Amino acid sequence: MVSAFATELGVVLGQEKVAAKSNEITAIPELLQALHIKDLLITIDAMGCQRNIARQITDQGGDYLLAVKGNQPALLEAIQTDFIDHYQSPAVDRHRQAHKSRGRIVGQIASVLPAKGTVDVADWPKCKTIGLVDSLRKVGDEESNFERRYYISSRELTAEQLAVAVRGHWSVENRLHWVLDVSFGEDASTVRKDNAPQNLSLLKKIVLNLIRLDTTDQKKTSLRLKCKAAAWDDDFRVKIMGLIRL
Repeated sequence: MVSAFATELGVVLGQEKVAAKSNEITAIPELLQALHIKDLLITIDAMGCQRNIARQITDQGGDYLLAVKGNQPALLEAIQTDFIDHYQSPAVDRHRQAHKSRGRIVGQIASVLPAKGTVDVADWPKCKTIGLVDSLRKVGDEESNFERRYYISSRELTAEQLAVAVRGHWSVENRLHWVLDVSFGEDASTVRKDNAPQNLSLLKKIVLNLIRLDTTDQKKTSLRLKCKAAAWDDDFRVKIMGLIRL
């Protein structure tokens, strides 16, 4: 299942089932077509770094930020070479930040350069920025893990804006996938028949959206407790669903 997630609101905007014997590359265009993305920045991981997907996003009035890996070898090599050539150049905009949370320390350096002369806009329409993000993560006493990721974007991003967008993209793991697994038991679900998995997944995401968009709770109750409260209390359930009693 491919999902569209609004990082600022923390809600799911849509989902598309991946066809049997296929992959996300065919599902992403279908999902994008169902969304209003004008003036929005769409972030997709390396599997979605496809020319037709980039073109569809710009045609719909949006901007893309795509991770670049080995599935686009020529593009990856061109970006790597450009950052090597400009390693000590003042043309590189860099942003450094560190985050500490729950025993985990993450240090990050984001760098950007203009895409002109590096990326062919005939293949990657309106591409304006290439990006590099170096991350160093340490959890407790474990040895640090170093990651280097490359990006292209049709929006003119500063290094700080790139860092924010990348962090927002990866927040989907904690704010969507982890929540669906822990609070809604999605990974443990044994539902497999016909359209039931797709329908059940959609219902769980609707519930997640309703709870996330509820602004009446002043105690910041957990998602799990809110679900239980909605099951036990008719008035609370009506309020969460935005219904009006007749």
